[in-house]
Amino acid sequence: MKPPAASLPAGVRRKPWRVVCGVATVAVMSALAQPAFAHQAWAQSASRVQAFDIAGQDASSALLRLCLEAGCELAFVQRPGRDVRTRAVNGRMSWRAALARMLEGTDLRYRFVGSRGVRIWAVAPSVRPAAPPPPETTELEAVEVVGRLSDRIDEALRRKRDADVISDGLSSERIGDLPSANLAEALQRVPGVAIEREVGEGQFVSVRGLGPLFQSVTLNGAPVAFNENIRNSTQSGRQFRFRALSVDLLAGARLTKSATADLTEGGIGSNIDIETAGGLDGDPFLTLRLGGETTTRDGRISPDLSVGGRWVSSSGSAGLVAGLSQEQRSVRYDRFQVMRYGEIVVDGRTLAVPNDLRTTVESEDRRRRSGFVGADWQVSPDLRLDLDALVSTFDNAIREDRLVFGLGERLAAPGAIQRVQDGVVTAGRIAAGRIDNNTEFSDQSHLNVAASLGAELRRGNWRLTPRLSVSSARSVLDTPLERLSAQSPEGVAYAFDLEGAADARRTDRLTTDFDLLDPSRLVLAQLNIRAVQSRDEDVTAVLDARRTLDRTWGGLRLSAVQMGGQFSTRSRDYQRRDRRAALRPGQGDIASLYDGVTPGDVFSDLIAARPGPWITPAFDRLRAAFVLPGERDDVVFRPDDLTATGSDLQNSYGVEERVAAAYVRADFDGRGVGLSYFGNAGLRLVGTRTHVEGARMAGVGGVAQVTPLTHDGEDAILLPSLNLAFDIADDAVVRLAASRTITRPSLADLRASTVPASVLVSAIYQYGQAAVDDPQPGVIFSGIGGNPELTPYVSTNLDLSYEFTGSRTGFSLALFHKTIRDFIQATWAVETLTFETRAGAAVQAPVLMSRPRNVGQARIDGLEAGLHHRLGGGLGVWASATLTDSRLADGERLTGVSDLSWSINPYLERGPFALNLSWSWRSAFRSEADLQGGGVSAFIVGPAGYLDAQATYRIDARTRLSIAATNLTDTRDLAYERTPARLLQIGSAGRQLSVGLELNW
Repeated sequence: MKPPAASLPAGVRRKPWRVVCGVATVAVMSALAQPAFAHQAWAQSASRVQAFDIAGQDASSALLRLCLEAGCELAFVQRPGRDVRTRAVNGRMSWRAALARMLEGTDLRYRFVGSRGVRIWAVAPSVRPAAPPPPETTELEAVEVVGRLSDRIDEALRRKRDADVISDGLSSERIGDLPSANLAEALQRVPGVAIEREVGEGQFVSVRGLGPLFQSVTLNGAPVAFNENIRNSTQSGRQFRFRALSVDLLAGARLTKSATADLTEGGIGSNIDIETAGGLDGDPFLTLRLGGETTTRDGRISPDLSVGGRWVSSSGSAGLVAGLSQEQRSVRYDRFQVMRYGEIVVDGRTLAVPNDLRTTVESEDRRRRSGFVGADWQVSPDLRLDLDALVSTFDNAIREDRLVFGLGERLAAPGAIQRVQDGVVTAGRIAAGRIDNNTEFSDQSHLNVAASLGAELRRGNWRLTPRLSVSSARSVLDTPLERLSAQSPEGVAYAFDLEGAADARRTDRLTTDFDLLDPSRLVLAQLNIRAVQSRDEDVTAVLDARRTLDRTWGGLRLSAVQMGGQFSTRSRDYQRRDRRAALRPGQGDIASLYDGVTPGDVFSDLIAARPGPWITPAFDRLRAAFVLPGERDDVVFRPDDLTATGSDLQNSYGVEERVAAAYVRADFDGRGVGLSYFGNAGLRLVGTRTHVEGARMAGVGGVAQVTPLTHDGEDAILLPSLNLAFDIADDAVVRLAASRTITRPSLADLRASTVPASVLVSAIYQYGQAAVDDPQPGVIFSGIGGNPELTPYVSTNLDLSYEFTGSRTGFSLALFHKTIRDFIQATWAVETLTFETRAGAAVQAPVLMSRPRNVGQARIDGLEAGLHHRLGGGLGVWASATLTDSRLADGERLTGVSDLSWSINPYLERGPFALNLSWSWRSAFRSEADLQGGGVSAFIVGPAGYLDAQATYRIDARTRLSIAATNLTDTRDLAYERTPARLLQIGSAGRQLSVGLELNW
């Protein structure tokens, strides 16, 4: 969103608002003026897929219309003695599937005769009247009741084949068939999908060669607000954090990989629509799930509980579904870490050396709570209302106990370097060094609230569906990040050996002769505190109007036209406060703060010769011992509790977006060159206005002064789309798709903020100009910032796929290509920044700042495959694989993308017993989750595979017992800087085991 420039990407125009509104007005008026065209029957085979849009009505009329459209032959063997109302049929399916859908829940029975005939007869109502058929729905595919995992896979493949786009999906039952801590871990088994884990749990989703920023995530089709990373300076912007959402109350998810004009824009990679249940989506039920989980590390059992149910009125015109869930997880994550690399010169040779080595024991107590309610009301045959609301919280109490072994310039001492490999020091011994004992405490709280109100109104051949959605995402540190650092005396000896650590994911040595259990030998270095709060809001109004048609030109039939508009307002307010605390007057040494010890088996699987346990502090003692001088008598606070300093304002920002869109879409089918085909074509016009607020410090008269920054930008773009499918056989379809899509810049990239490394800010505040002239070891002169003038990524997409659905085998193969212009990359430049000091005088220093800019082009080519095969005897396998070549113009890798990812999932189903296994693997990829705090040229996460398993036993028709295990391979995480020779991290979360009992009524 930058001021008018001499040239813009193709399709982009400024001043979009009058154009958008004009197109919307013309499109709606043109549609209303369309006459109704005469109906023409289309004869077809029993398995041919076509579009149906038949309202719920009297059975005789509905069945007659079905057979007129499908070319089938109808015979009533026995007519009902009363009026029977059928269900609505709306979507693409075979005529047989449409008939089964239409008569579901009625007293009418049927039998197919040959390829085109059907006989209908009525049966006497049962003694206990069945629930009236649910009224009209807006489902896009036919629905079938399915049981085991194999049935649900077949159903997903059928829906994939019947869809008018390239897509994949997961139902809630399929999610529950394999261990999944959240929706991301379930999606990793879908073709084209890979996930990124954080502390052993799935967090972000990548699709088809593009990272999490390029996935548009919606809830029931409506945009949602995003939780932000509040743990460190790295921000995720528009990346949906799947850890914040429980899967217990979800109905499923659908991935749309080829765009349509009516689809909410923003996902060059895909649109991931998270689905919740509706009040009239099925029969009444009540489900209770009880369970617990433990890990091999701590043995504590964390309880899980969820309850959900549906009520349907006696008339069948109203329904309510609701549920509550709570999950708890306790995780211990051991992390061995190299904190960046520096350079030293030894004997005229320049060597890369670790700045320091760190051993961190991270303990997390996670709790997810969710509540959901959905209500449907069929006011009349032509009007239906629906309301859904979801509230989800994710609380995470984090404690990190860490030892830091200083290296860097100390390795220049004679005899300190013991081994060099590929120009990197991999082993050494420090004779006179220093060890830091530091601990971080924080309590993260993420709150998501989303509500949506919609309607479906039918008037003749028209269907109007307005919807208003509101969502909010709040992320705050209830306990701010508190980092207590204590140090050993100078002169401590320690040794390390990293040779082969990346290959073995285990280092040979990190030892010391210093007594790590004696707190009296520690002296206080500092207590730094960071309070962060991020609030995102989204309000979206959508109006869709669809009209069924039956107009033909030769072999082409126009079956429907759809148009509509969207208006959205999205905002983010990000506030950060950094402080250094001081000991309370009268507080003596810090030895009294320490009363704990790390576990005895710490790092047993990551370091062969290790330092052993070390002393740790208690948070309640720390809180009582420190204050914020001149501000607070406490060290627990939120950003709003403090008056912002210049540095605080420079680190904080606000972003607001206003989006207007209008579209038109046409659905068609026909026959040509001996093949039946169907598809859609459309055009979407999108305009965006952006307003950004921030601040920058400048030195004025020797004093740091804050200058407010604001920026306003706008753009517009046309997004054409085409989806075309050919039924080349009764069980096979070939699809072609072409589209232009956009992804808006990350909200964090748009920020008008400047964030130097916190260690630099603290050093200059404490020591003033001396910290610049003679910096201490470990102080880095680097930082990150935003760029409000960024414009959206614009992608041209081409897709070709083949899908086969047989009785025992289902298979899909897809080729995809994307060319993305105006790709945003981080560029580095030295900027002179102004810093505040304790003494009051401003200090200026040159800082290497990283800021995003529209400077490049990206090209993504790939192949994805999916397979489901029933082997017989209850055995089967489903698998997926994705091969991607995604590079920037300069050869750099795209963030969040693996060249290869695959998943294989064998299963056994016999009687009441089922066993499901899942192996998921992805190759190395570049990540934005830089845990080094900056200063790393490329944070690469190494290849990794995970084996999960779940066994279920159905005790009776209402009760099911399940036992699940995750990470059975005890996989260790690996990260490095560009090459494995520059090791950054090895981590281990251990194995997890869970047990669950499900009761249904």
